[in-house]
Amino acid sequence: MTFQPQPDAIDQLIEQVVHHCQTRHPEALDNIFDNLPVSINEQVLESTLAILSSDINQFSWFCGYMAGEINRTEDNYKPRHPIAELSKILIAAGMQPFIDFTPYPGCRLVIANVKKFESLPEDVLAVVREVFDFVKTPDQQIQEINDALLQELVISGE
Repeated sequence: MTFQPQPDAIDQLIEQVVHHCQTRHPEALDNIFDNLPVSINEQVLESTLAILSSDINQFSWFCGYMAGEINRTEDNYKPRHPIAELSKILIAAGMQPFIDFTPYPGCRLVIANVKKFESLPEDVLAVVREVFDFVKTPDQQIQEINDALLQELVISGE
């Protein structure tokens, strides 16, 4: 069963989400996001992104969490988080998470702004290409993936 929080409760949820990002506590984030209606999740997510945008380390960690790379607190102690690292590289180069690129479940990122990505400095592109595999996906297939993910969110949010 999900609940519909009041505006003050939404602000408190946002503060909790930001705190859990700062303390890197994915289980607590799951407890919040898994029990809210999709519309409230969207509000909380949007506000959280605005707050986290001032801290590249927290923002890139959150991208890793959203992509399913960091599922448990123990995952914070792994020596490497490729999605979080790639997110950090892209953010530092001027790309905006959830606008120019989006973390997706399955430990991957989708580059939405290909032109902006391709216009990054060559040294940044060289690092990214050396460390990460790229798969070009037709627009239709991306749309099918988006639709399937949206359907999953709607079903689990009801």
